This record gives sequence, structure tokens and C-alpha cells, in this order.
Amino acid sequence: MIAGSLLIFNSCTKTGPQGPAGPQGNANVKGANPFTVNSWTLNTSEVAYEASFTDPDITADVAAKGDVEIFLQHSDGTWGNLPDISNGTIFYSRFSEGGFDIYYADVDGSTPLFPTGNWVFRSVVIAPSQRLANPNTNWKNYNEAMAAINQTAVTNTATATH
Repeated sequence: MIAGSLLIFNSCTKTGPQGPAGPQGNANVKGANPFTVNSWTLNTSEVAYEASFTDPDITADVAAKGDVEIFLQHSDGTWGNLPDISNGTIFYSRFSEGGFDIYYADVDGSTPLFPTGNWVFRSVVIAPSQRLANPNTNWKNYNEAMAAINQTAVTNTATATH
């Protein structure tokens, strides 16, 4: 019986045909899957509501010489780059090593009403080498940014920190 078991296990193989090649990607540009924000904290020094995220793809090099673009999905399904102004309010963002913040404020500087609903965003982290390699890419244009990273969705490494 043991000899029969050894024969069965020794005759199994894990070889097979190779799968198809995946799409050409870019290791220097990281695009997050769309993510929903519905939890905000009032930041009194900014006079704005804030949602904070950690993102390990925002390295010291990216923070110093790269870029992070944040896009907001509009109700018609299109994407707009932050800052995005509509009906007297503005969404804007800031980034630093290890993360980014999205803000919601009134354009007149007064304290805004709480941003109700679910707001869908997408972040794109651009290394300095990628910016240099693609000098004609308008990274603030959603379609150009997505074409430059050659994909429509990758793993989202950003996580909320509030």
C-alpha cells in the first residue's frame, strides 16, 4: 500500500501550458482602484473636512520629486482631477511621504456643511523617473494618466487612517 501511494504521488506533475502574457505595466507608477470616502473629520485649521490615507507607494523620493494625483468621480461617471470646484465647494488634496489627505471646503473660506453621500476617488502615484520618461503626459488628465500606467485598476494600497 505504501509503495502504491509513493507511485501515485511521484507520478503527478505540475507542468502545463504557460498562460497568456499580462498587460505591460509600469513599476514606477501606482494607480489605486477607485475607493469610496464617506467618513470625514473636521479640520479646524484648514476650515475643511478631511479624510486621511496611508500609502506606502508615496516614498521620500515621490514626496520630494514625484507627484500624486487624486481624481474624483463625477455623477456622470467622468473623472476630474483635484482641485475640483462645484456649487461653492472644493475638493483638494495634499500628499507627503507615506500618505495623502483629501479635503472638502467652501470656496469662501467658511466652514462647509458635512459632505454627505459616498464620494469616489482614485489616486495615482508617479515616481520622478516616470515623470521624466513621459514629459508629454498630462498627469492631471484622467485618461492620459490611465493610458500612461497602461491599466484601469490595480491593487489599492491606500488605507484610511481616521
